[in-house]
Amino acid sequence: MILKTFRFILIPFLLSCNLDFTNYPIANLQNSKEEVVIKAIQAAERQDTKGISDLALTANEHNTMFWNHVGERFTSDQGMTPQLAYDHMTMESNIVVKELFHKIGGKDFILKEFVCKRASEKYGPFTLHMGCISTLYSPSTKETMTLSSFRTILEYKGKYKLYHLKRE
Repeated sequence: MILKTFRFILIPFLLSCNLDFTNYPIANLQNSKEEVVIKAIQAAERQDTKGISDLALTANEHNTMFWNHVGERFTSDQGMTPQLAYDHMTMESNIVVKELFHKIGGKDFILKEFVCKRASEKYGPFTLHMGCISTLYSPSTKETMTLSSFRTILEYKGKYKLYHLKRE
């Protein structure tokens, strides 16, 4: 009898705690949003496509982990599949990588400021930090540049990845 009573109290309590029992094998998570952006800037300076790609959500991570918590709620396109959504993101991200290579390739920019201006959105164990703006500074040329390319950063269990690169 006590066990049944305890179960009726414990289960609703645990459900209301918003506990995260997921343990997704997401690779290359970074310790901060800024660290992700700094590494992406460094990769763009080297024109290192793989370096940037390694910082971003993979197709498998998107389709089998993130999508489980987002699905069609994240898009106005009914019937959007995980792979089609990932392909759309990847097409734009690939264009942005080429634009970044043109803008900062071979230069020596450092991250001066990084701020996310939109409210974060929570999807299960994931949080999307959106509306992020990066201000870069080149010590050698004294040039300052503001980018919104790294506009959306994905957070999972206090660690971070690039979610989707956006065109300026």
